[in-house]
Amino acid sequence: MNLTVQLASPALPLCEEWKEGLDGSLFHLANILLFLGFMGGSGFYGLLYLFTFMTLGFFCSILWAWSDPCTSDTFLWNLALFGVCLAQALYIAYKLRSLTFDKDFEDLYNCMFKRLGVSLTHFGKIVASSDGAVHTLEKGQCFA
Repeated sequence: MNLTVQLASPALPLCEEWKEGLDGSLFHLANILLFLGFMGGSGFYGLLYLFTFMTLGFFCSILWAWSDPCTSDTFLWNLALFGVCLAQALYIAYKLRSLTFDKDFEDLYNCMFKRLGVSLTHFGKIVASSDGAVHTLEKGQCFA
């Protein structure tokens, strides 16, 4: 007697053939956003532009890869790259936040440090090293 055993179907479909065409507008949108992201300039604003568009592009790639069960590796890579780009964009946005000081320190910066070309970031480090204390000097007093 010849018994044939039917193999159970796998939980995920087998992906043995290439697809005929590139499916979905999300795929194309993701690549357009990545292309625009790589056109970013230099400096903090250029980096913010670059990582913002790359984050959006990788997010669209995640949505596209999620819709196809044969692209689990693409989904995981895009998820990792999305996380890295999002973290970098948030870090750059944090670095670009505006620094505000008390009125006394604003006046000091505008009168003295701005003319010397000291950036607000470096001035903020100077203020932090003085613990935010303001000492008024009378005429004729020395400061070291």
